[in-house]
Amino acid sequence: MNKKEEPDIKLSEKFSLKVRQTVIVSKLFTWLVVLALIASFIGLNFWIKSVDLPEIDVTANQLYTLSEESKKALEGIHQDIKIYVFGIEEDEAVVGLIKQYCEVNDKISYEMLSSETNLAKVQEFDLEDGYSIVVIESGESKKIIDASAEFHSYDYTTYAEIDTTEQTLTNSILGLSTENKPKVYFVEGHEEFGISIEEGQQAELGVLSTYLKNEAFEITSLNLTSATSIPEDCDVLAIMSPSQDFLEHEAQLVIDYVNKGGNIFLTRDVLTQGTEMPNLQKVLALYGVSIENGYILEADSNRTVANYPYVFRPQVSSSNEITADISSDSYMWLAYAEKLNFVASEELEKLNVTYEELLGSTDKALFVTDFSSDVATAAASAQTGHFTIAALATKTIAEGTTDEATGETTGKVESKLVISGNGRFITDYVVSEISNQYPLSYLGSNKDFVINAIASLADKENGLTIRKSMAGTSYVFTATETQNRVVLAIVFVVPVVIILIGILVWRHRKKRK
Repeated sequence: MNKKEEPDIKLSEKFSLKVRQTVIVSKLFTWLVVLALIASFIGLNFWIKSVDLPEIDVTANQLYTLSEESKKALEGIHQDIKIYVFGIEEDEAVVGLIKQYCEVNDKISYEMLSSETNLAKVQEFDLEDGYSIVVIESGESKKIIDASAEFHSYDYTTYAEIDTTEQTLTNSILGLSTENKPKVYFVEGHEEFGISIEEGQQAELGVLSTYLKNEAFEITSLNLTSATSIPEDCDVLAIMSPSQDFLEHEAQLVIDYVNKGGNIFLTRDVLTQGTEMPNLQKVLALYGVSIENGYILEADSNRTVANYPYVFRPQVSSSNEITADISSDSYMWLAYAEKLNFVASEELEKLNVTYEELLGSTDKALFVTDFSSDVATAAASAQTGHFTIAALATKTIAEGTTDEATGETTGKVESKLVISGNGRFITDYVVSEISNQYPLSYLGSNKDFVINAIASLADKENGLTIRKSMAGTSYVFTATETQNRVVLAIVFVVPVVIILIGILVWRHRKKRK
C-alpha cells in the first residue's frame, strides 16, 4: 500500500469500531435502529399514498390508460357530462379510467353513487343492490351501462377476451354530447311490434326502445292513416313486422319518402297461410326485393338449439360496418326466419339498386313453405341451400351533378333499406327453447344488429373502436422517472439496508464466540 491509501484505511477502521461500539454492542440501540427502519418503511408508504401519484399501468396493452384516440375525441365536448358509478368500488379499474376522463376535460365529472349519498338518483335510475351500473348523464339525456356485461366482449376469431370499457365509455359520452339526435319513426296501425305501451299490454320493443334512447336517438310512433306525408325530420322509418297490409294511401306515402332519399328499416315475420301484402310489396319492389313466406330450418347442428332447427345462429357478414364487430366478437339468435328474394342482377341495375347480405343461413339449410304438415313431413319437400335472411339495399335516386353555368354541385341522392326476414329476434318475447329468463333482444348481439343498422341508415357514426385484448397480457413496468425512484427505494434500498445490518450483527456475534 502507498501512503495515499493509509488515511482511508484508518478512517474505515474508525468507522467499523464506532459501529461496533455504538450499534452492535448495545442491544437496545440495535432494536431502536431496527424499529426506526420499520417506521421509515411504513412512513414512506403513507407518504406515497398522500402525494396521490398517478396509477401505473403495467399492462403491455395499456388496458387501464386512456388512449390518445379518446383524449382527442373528448376535446370537442363543451357541455357538462356527469358520470354516476353504482355498485363498483372506487379502487376498481373502471373508476380509475373514469377519473382520467375527468382530467382530460373539466366538463366531465363523476360521483360514486349509493343510497346513502344520493338516494334521489338511485331511485331515479331504479338501481338495486347487486347491480354494477355506470350512468352517463347530460341534460335530459342519459345512458345506463351494465358494467357486468357491457365492458367486455369475446373475439370468436382469436378466442381472446376483449376489454371494451374505454370504447363503451367514450362512445356513450360522445353520443350524449350530440346536438342533433337522429329521429326514428316507428310505423303503427298494422299490428306491428310497437314501442308504445297500450293499456293492459306491454310494448314488444321495450328493450330496443331503451337502448336506442341510450344511444341518443329520438324515437316516436307514426300512424300513416291520416298523415299527408312522412315527417321531414324522419331520419329512419322503422316498419317492424306488420301482420296486415298497408292501405294504398299509406304505401304511396312511403314510396314518396323513398323517392326523396328516405331510409327504411323493415322486418317481417312468418304470416298466416294465405296472407298477402301487395301494397307493402310495392314499396319493396323499388329495391327489387321480396320476402318469401315460410321458415328456415338450419341443418348445421353446431348452429342450432338441440332438436329445434328453426332456432339458430345465422351467418353474419364480416365486410359491412353494421355487422363486422358482431361477426368477430359475438353471435345472434333467430327463430322462424324467412328468406329474401332479390330480382335478377339486370333488373337490379335498371332499378339502380345494389345490395349486400348481412345475415344468411348455411348451405345446408332448408326452407319450409308447407304449413299444413308437421316439420318432418314439410322438410321433405323443402328447398335446400343458402338463404339470405337480412340485407342492406342501396337505391340511387339521383346522381350528383355540377351546373356548368353556376358551378354549383348537387350531391348524390340515395335511399337505403335494411330488410330482415325476421323481426321477433329484437322483441321482448322469451323463446323457451333458448332461455326461460332472457328475452330474444337480450341474447347475443341481437339488439346491436338493429342499433348498428339504424345508426348506419341515419348516418350516425357509431363512434370509436377501442378494443384492448386481455389475452397474453405481459406485465412490463412503465413507470415515470419519479415513480421509478420511489419504487426502487421501496423495493431495493430499504431491504438492502436491513440485510446489511443483519450481516454486521451476525459477523460481530460470530467473532465474539
